[in-house]
Amino acid sequence: MSVCNLRPQSRGSVHAQNADAAAPPVIKPNYLSEEEDRRVAADSIRLAWRICASPALARYRPEEYRPGLEAQTEDQLVRAAGDIGTTIFHPIGTAKMGTNDDLMAVVGARLRVFGVGGLRVADASVMPRITSGNTNSPTLMIAEKAADAILADARR
Repeated sequence: MSVCNLRPQSRGSVHAQNADAAAPPVIKPNYLSEEEDRRVAADSIRLAWRICASPALARYRPEEYRPGLEAQTEDQLVRAAGDIGTTIFHPIGTAKMGTNDDLMAVVGARLRVFGVGGLRVADASVMPRITSGNTNSPTLMIAEKAADAILADARR
């Protein structure tokens, strides 16, 4: 069993470190930087323990691998969550879709990059907020929206 926070409040960033396009970006994930995310992490581990200790699962004899029962306090559970947590590979939002007066938006409703002619972004990076599930289906719909916009523009 594993747990994850479907609506994290913590926000990270990805920035170019300089004008060299070959230079790696500066990535600051800021995991568990918000108090609410730390509370959810600790509570999620406690809930997983209760579920695994339930009579319904007893015949399967679940064994804990991580974080281990030595983590009991709120601080210990939060530290354990930070040590074992992953992104579950659904990063989104680095090129947020929004209006042209939104300072955090990179693309508009037709997925065109603001201030750059002929460039669109059509992937999960345009999602302003993460979905409470897998990002594959919403990303496919973003691609469909982009294809429709490109075709409509080509007809003009």
